[in-house]
Amino acid sequence: MNEKSKSNRKLWFSVYGVGNVGYELIYEFFKNFQNFFLTDICGFSTLITGSLITTVNVCKAIFTPISGILIDADPFKRKDKHTPWVLGMPVFLGALYILMAYFAWKGLSGTLILVLFSIFYFLPVLLQNGYRSAIPSMAMNAQEASFLSGAINVGSNAGRVLTGIIVPVIMVKMSADGKSEDARGFFWAVAVSVVLAVIVYWTSVLGIKKTIRADALRQAGKEVQSAGKKQGTGFVKMIAMIFTDKNILIPFVCGLGIFFRTFVVAPTAPYFFKYVTGDMLQYATFSTATNIAGVASCFVAPFIVSKICADTKKVCVISVSLCIICHLILFISGSSTAGFIVLMTLAQFFYQGTSVLLFGMFVNAVDASELKVRKRGDKKVASGTAMSLHFTAVMCAQVLGGAVRNVALSQAGYIGTETAASDSLTKGLINMYAIWPTVFLAAGLIALFFYTLDAKTMKAIHEELDPLREAAASEAQNAMKK
Repeated sequence: MNEKSKSNRKLWFSVYGVGNVGYELIYEFFKNFQNFFLTDICGFSTLITGSLITTVNVCKAIFTPISGILIDADPFKRKDKHTPWVLGMPVFLGALYILMAYFAWKGLSGTLILVLFSIFYFLPVLLQNGYRSAIPSMAMNAQEASFLSGAINVGSNAGRVLTGIIVPVIMVKMSADGKSEDARGFFWAVAVSVVLAVIVYWTSVLGIKKTIRADALRQAGKEVQSAGKKQGTGFVKMIAMIFTDKNILIPFVCGLGIFFRTFVVAPTAPYFFKYVTGDMLQYATFSTATNIAGVASCFVAPFIVSKICADTKKVCVISVSLCIICHLILFISGSSTAGFIVLMTLAQFFYQGTSVLLFGMFVNAVDASELKVRKRGDKKVASGTAMSLHFTAVMCAQVLGGAVRNVALSQAGYIGTETAASDSLTKGLINMYAIWPTVFLAAGLIALFFYTLDAKTMKAIHEELDPLREAAASEAQNAMKK
């Protein structure tokens, strides 16, 4: 592959990464305001809110690996198995989100709002797994896989920055009085976010179409199979291959502990700024600062690994440890708005840097699994199923985070729309931010020590895997020409 071709592929990889901006425009917004939407805008109790979110999260955790299997089954029978999900799901999910927000604005059926909420909350795994599982189908080698991982993480954090700026501003400025958040402002924030999300997702499809390997195309698979060159991978065999692979399961356990943090801090931050500081527009400052820190860490963390310390595990251990320290210092800073914003910004920097490297660990684990498959002579690589474990870790963390934060809110003294600011509520919120993330981050930290796919090991894996990928792509192209 000449330099011009490599440069063009990187350009299209960057276009692909833009898609993750769309996910954050919808679901970062939703994650941060789901509790607030149900309790303060719709008026549901914390019991109903906590029960619903926990139930849906449990169902999502179960469904997430199944969604990967569904994607690998290629039900739409299009040219590739990824683009139908990336094109269709943003429109479907966005329509549900807008309808849910509209019903809340107009004060329509609370039961219907809960139904729409549940469906909308349950199905994003199909969008995210359909999108992210394209990475193993696009990358020709380790360098391209690393670039793609970086591209979607930059897209993710760019989306969070954009969400952190536009959502609070639109929510307040488009409210009935133009000064405080309400259902009307929430609706218009949703509408703008959904339109932007659909645009960037549809744009990202161009990146997939321009760079997907020939052997990952459906027509190529049919031609190779008809020539008698493909061996089938049974359903049960595929499941066993993924769920018994310790290289994939260890990053899953690490992620479960580390991702928990974001499902406690982010969704409860609006409560801090409403009941502790009394100024929701300060949430825009908090959200923008934390997300800019997240974007910066997407560049800093890979730079450290590539130029300063090649030991990814060591970098992650240090980063998680510093994140824990930031949360514990909240006991000292207390209700200080500046202290909260600064500490959570630093914590987000270390957390997001770890998340970027952890995603790379998942990609490495999938590559290691792919090598085993190809060495056995199998052509079918279950990239959707394998990569779904990354999102499964996110979903399991959501289950735990949703359950913990609603119990913690109740213990802190939050009782719904009748809640009043108080010293006990402030203390309860600070305790929640300091204690619970620390417990789960510590669990993820311990799991990190068991990860073994270091740089030397991955170099050896790709010395074998990359030629096999290129040979498979060449074989597929030749088969399609016949």
